[in-house]
Amino acid sequence: MSLVLLSFIVASVTAFVLVFKVPEWRNNEKLARLEERVSMLPLPPDTESASLGVQGTVGLQSGNSNHCDYLVRMSLETRLSESEIVRYYETVKVKGVEGRELDAQVFINPGPSWRSGYKDVIVEFFDGGHEPGYDIRCH
Repeated sequence: MSLVLLSFIVASVTAFVLVFKVPEWRNNEKLARLEERVSMLPLPPDTESASLGVQGTVGLQSGNSNHCDYLVRMSLETRLSESEIVRYYETVKVKGVEGRELDAQVFINPGPSWRSGYKDVIVEFFDGGHEPGYDIRCH
């Protein structure tokens, strides 16, 4: 393999990483910080983190193109009533990826939990409409 060809391959890989992977890594870091803020929230009484814990994703999740959305969700198990768990999370705010306050959305499984006396709950924080850069997940 000639030195010119090797230089071209190295330059192409470097350009790809700089153009496409760096924005992806930057958005992953923003997501990780949002996940951390959500995981640090105090849980309501009689509520435990479920096995899935806190999960997040970044990419195009609403609308049709050219912006980044961040979604973080917590899986919980609670003994609280539906109204009590919803009321608790109505007061909770989390700082989004660029400082905007995010409200929680609460989803309660209507069926019985595998644990007697508990309800399965998902709490989500959505932060959408951010500049995509060259993160291909957001286009």
